[in-house]
Amino acid sequence: MPAFMSWESPGNWRWHRLYDTYPVHQLCVLDEEGRLVAAANGLPVPWDGTVDGLPGGSDDVLVSAFDGPAARPDALCMLSVSVSARLRGSGLAEQLLTRARDEARAAGLRGVVIPVRPTRKARYPLVPMADYARWRRADGTPFDPWLATHAALGAELLAPCDRSLVISQPAARWEEIAGHPLPGPARHLVPGALAPLEVSADGEGVYAEPNFWVFHPAT
Repeated sequence: MPAFMSWESPGNWRWHRLYDTYPVHQLCVLDEEGRLVAAANGLPVPWDGTVDGLPGGSDDVLVSAFDGPAARPDALCMLSVSVSARLRGSGLAEQLLTRARDEARAAGLRGVVIPVRPTRKARYPLVPMADYARWRRADGTPFDPWLATHAALGAELLAPCDRSLVISQPAARWEEIAGHPLPGPARHLVPGALAPLEVSADGEGVYAEPNFWVFHPAT
């Protein structure tokens, strides 16, 4: 993940509470030397099974879970599934997703919903997420490797969430990521970002991370 993905956002402020409140849904894979090489972080959420009923994204899930009223969970939401770069393609991601789906089934939930961060989207930051997710390879599978992995495991590709995580920071801090000045209000491209950074006249830079919802049925 780019460094800015851990900066302050409504959801990131609450992320640390996952480990104490929902420890069973924080999955880790260690190598032979005890080093963390893959992880998945999630929590149970209410969801009626419709596209319109999906949360707004990662921020919304975490704010609702910790600040909203108690609600009966219907699905397991995995907010992050990450694998060390050197082990991508080794099957670890598939193992984590299968484990999460098995947990959802055992808990009587409808399945697993994930606000996916497509791995190649940063190469096409000016393309809307909805359009990007429709791109296909010659064989009809999703163009994006991470979306293709989910589809190969039987997931349904549901809908974009264009403001899954929203980070607002002074332009000066974003300049450290961009590697050059951001002197005026405009839409700026930042390495690793899936969409342009919006810098306002008052010098505030707002990044709205777009993700794409996928659903792995428990059955």
